[in-house]
Amino acid sequence: MARQTLDFLSSLDKEVLLADGAKSTVWLEQGLSPANSVEQNLSNPENVIKLHLEYIEAGARIIETNTFRANRLQLARFGLSDEQRAINTAGVEIAKEAIKRSGQRNVFIAGSVGPLGALVKPYGNITLAELGAIYQEQIQILYEAGIDILIIESHPSLLEALEAVRAARTLDTRPIIAQMTFLEEGLSKFGDEPRRALETLAAADADVVGVNCAIGPHHMYNLLVDFLRSTNLRVSVQPNAGQPQLISGRQIYLTAPDYLQEYAKLFVEAGVNIIGGCCGTTPEHIQAMAKVVTGQKPRHSTVQVSVQEQLAISSQTQMRNVLQEKLGREFVTTIEVDAPPGLNYRPHIEQVQQLISLGVDAIQITDNPKARVRMSSIAFAHLVQIETGIEVVLHFTCRDRNLLAIQSELMGAAALGVRWILALTGDPSSVGELPAATSVFDVNSAGLVRILHGLNQGVTLAGTDISIPANFHIGASVNPAAPNLETEIDKLKEKIDSGVDFAQTQPVFDLELLKRFADKTSHLNIPILVGLMPLRDPRHAEFLHHEVPGTKIPDWIRKRLSSAKPSELLDESVAIASELLAGIKSCFPGVHILVNENTRIVERLLAQ
Repeated sequence: MARQTLDFLSSLDKEVLLADGAKSTVWLEQGLSPANSVEQNLSNPENVIKLHLEYIEAGARIIETNTFRANRLQLARFGLSDEQRAINTAGVEIAKEAIKRSGQRNVFIAGSVGPLGALVKPYGNITLAELGAIYQEQIQILYEAGIDILIIESHPSLLEALEAVRAARTLDTRPIIAQMTFLEEGLSKFGDEPRRALETLAAADADVVGVNCAIGPHHMYNLLVDFLRSTNLRVSVQPNAGQPQLISGRQIYLTAPDYLQEYAKLFVEAGVNIIGGCCGTTPEHIQAMAKVVTGQKPRHSTVQVSVQEQLAISSQTQMRNVLQEKLGREFVTTIEVDAPPGLNYRPHIEQVQQLISLGVDAIQITDNPKARVRMSSIAFAHLVQIETGIEVVLHFTCRDRNLLAIQSELMGAAALGVRWILALTGDPSSVGELPAATSVFDVNSAGLVRILHGLNQGVTLAGTDISIPANFHIGASVNPAAPNLETEIDKLKEKIDSGVDFAQTQPVFDLELLKRFADKTSHLNIPILVGLMPLRDPRHAEFLHHEVPGTKIPDWIRKRLSSAKPSELLDESVAIASELLAGIKSCFPGVHILVNENTRIVERLLAQ
């Protein structure tokens, strides 16, 4: 175990730590090539010690070893492949000597590991196995030499950065900082999105995740500010000193230290845990940043817990438990949102954020409705919760999963903090875009309720102990317009006996029917959310009335929509939805609004 490993994470949770700045660009100004820069660990260690000391005197609490390019592939390009162990070991010893000469005891040595500089298959010739082995070679040497922490930095590809983190974790438990580079456009060179990339690295057991190099402080701040304000991960940033300018054939960084100081203050206010510099930064930049960083407490501290601890507390962290607090006590409003049809989920998150601003209490995420392919509802539910802080009711169907998959995915949902589940049978695959796809239906919604209840007791369907109760809030659907309402209510009673906590109806358009349903269910001891679907126009109403089984739109609604002028249609649609909502509020404790393409109507409705 290294000198200060046990102190690093606790220090990080108590104060924002200042890291050092660039080395290669400083030495480039001295006329040293990249090969000379790394080789001087052996030939000119005093020059490296000198720069380390300047950074420590400037206020840096973390200094990086001069080993960024000291992996086997990079060294081979410099003709130094036989010197890998010597160069990496010397890099650590040089950092130790610099700390010793400085007289400072609170400086951490970060073993620097950069990208390999070679493409992984299918883009290049390196396999993942070879990638991991090359990383392990260098990282093992750094660990043996006595680094306090490992910093994996400047990686343009999540694939490569992730493999480096995994390689390190097979060797040692010392803290890991994992940083990637992103372009001004907001993605990495390989198309990785920052939030997803950093969360993936954290899930792989990186203790700190962040961004360095490629861009200056302005673009880096814009890239990360929303993420910083919504995450509980430890985050590091090391921006360049702006963009270099070509002067007399040389790339020169002209950004002044005071400018980085301004952004260092903004980063601290936004919630970073570590801030330093990358290309173009000097001890003068770090000294300026130290004035606004040293002694600052982090906006939040992150405590790393085991998977079991996360499972037990995830429903209580990062969440506003509005639904749990209000349902059955106050009127609640939930909105149904479909998962995205592709990988770009950002517009859907923005839609959710807009709905939250209008006072929505929870979001409901559908599960491949109408048997059409969409992003995993569990994955999207998790993204919604961690990025917006609002509770999600996950629609979970039996169509696509056998008994094994149902239980595995439900445990996964619990581990991700998704605890509100609406148990549904699901539309058969034959109605969707892939009619030849197999519909499983090992169980129906009633069987799914029993499985959920068992997981809440801490056991699977086979009686296997899952160690911690899942603590799901179980919901069931009920149809107020069922041909035989008595039979429908009897089915709901059976589900309540099996563990259902709340119920939810299909969209209701008939207020008289709603009142009858309220009378028939008044003795049930669970809250019922009533479905409300705003109608866009007469064609929408006629379609539902004539083509959707079990849906009948009253004449008064259809006549009002058909009589409205085009310029009056939005107002009429909002008025009808408002009347239906008032009827729901008079009888039931909550509403479930189906948005579909009716965003403007919903926004007007909620704004009233």
